Amino acid sequence: MRQPSKRTGWLAGMALATALLAGCTLGPNYQRPDLNLPTAWRFGDATTNSLADVACGALYRDPVLHELIATALSNNPDLRVAQARMEQAAAALRIQRADHWPGIQGSAAYTRARQGHLPPLPGAEGDQFDVFGVLSYELDVWGRIRRLNEAARAQYLATEEARRTVQIGLVAGVASTYFNLRSLDHQLDIARETLASRQGSLDLTRIKFADGAGIVSELDVVQAQTQVTSAESAIASLQRRIAMTEHALSLLLGGYPCDIPRGLSLAEQWQPEDLPAGLPADVLLRRPDVRAAEQSLIAANANIGAARAACFPAISLTGALGLQSAELDDLLTTSISKAWNFQPQITAPIFNAGKLRANVRRAQAQQREALATYEKTVQTAFRDVADALAGIRFLREQLAADETTLRAENRRLELAEDRYEGGVASYSDVLDAQRYQFSAQLNAVQTRNELLNATVQLYKALGGGLAPAETETPTSGETP
Repeated sequence: MRQPSKRTGWLAGMALATALLAGCTLGPNYQRPDLNLPTAWRFGDATTNSLADVACGALYRDPVLHELIATALSNNPDLRVAQARMEQAAAALRIQRADHWPGIQGSAAYTRARQGHLPPLPGAEGDQFDVFGVLSYELDVWGRIRRLNEAARAQYLATEEARRTVQIGLVAGVASTYFNLRSLDHQLDIARETLASRQGSLDLTRIKFADGAGIVSELDVVQAQTQVTSAESAIASLQRRIAMTEHALSLLLGGYPCDIPRGLSLAEQWQPEDLPAGLPADVLLRRPDVRAAEQSLIAANANIGAARAACFPAISLTGALGLQSAELDDLLTTSISKAWNFQPQITAPIFNAGKLRANVRRAQAQQREALATYEKTVQTAFRDVADALAGIRFLREQLAADETTLRAENRRLELAEDRYEGGVASYSDVLDAQRYQFSAQLNAVQTRNELLNATVQLYKALGGGLAPAETETPTSGETP
């Protein structure tokens, strides 16, 4: 039996040494920054349950709104763009992971050569057919490839979270725009009822003025006409705003401007009494934009290790195993000659004018930028939740006050009309009462709409609007 040569033993020893070194990974290991998060909400209680746990269908009970949300999730271009970017990142991750494995390529070549001087001597010309399989592999001694894989995986997860962010924003945008549309519809109904009432008052005033009894002056007629034209102006303005809101909603649905179907009225839209915000720390786990920022931080952290590893020698292994023959037919026989080669190679940076050190400093600066972005994203998330909670608390109080004011203005108008009919008050009192009642009606509708929108914003700020399977970041086994 042939004894192993010294060369073979040296190669085996080197392979063993590099295998032992393969566990070395340069660069800092990622640890989530301690941001000293608040333990309570400013305008709400910290609870174990969260509004984000509620499904869209349970929070938005208008069947027409359900259909609009489903259409938007199917057709919205922004969501398709986010999906395409996620697929690009998934492909980039697969490309990077391929560096973990040896690369094997096949090659075939035909050579015809001549040696010597003219005229050629016998045997100086000949053919040669080569078929080789070539293997190349970089030993990841310093963890450069592992760090690049870690960065690519984090970038893929960041794009996945970005897609979820778009989805949450789309659901909230459709709901908010739909509520705005129903609010404008209600205001338009009020304006039309007001116009009909004021037109009746104008007609009656003209009749009384035509009687010439002196009870009604021309000034009363002019004032009544002004009230009518004011209502007509309000109707035209509301119709314009309704059209623009329909166009905005059509864009969210991924279509061209069109009529939008209506469902429940604004007053019929469900407004839950209990709106739990969950625990403050849940924001880090539920908000996809926060998770995306953290994944970008993880990628930047891994790139530091890859940049540092590039400063150390790289060890690569190349080899080839193939067949050679002077005749093509002989490649399928046993009389051919077999050829192989094995070539380990070490390359080390000697002089690069500080390029590698600059790459490390750039990676460190990018990591600091990603850290600052992550901190700001978390702070913005807490502000979004606080704004929504404050809006819900104070808009509820405002709505109660507006409804009380509206009841008072309705009574004021009744009294003013009675006093005017009884001859103890001027028509100006009736006109003032009509104006204030119209304003109070619109204010109550607008406040109710703002309250519904505050609920939408709280749902969005807490990370609500995803399917249950999408509320957690995928593990390494779930990535492509």
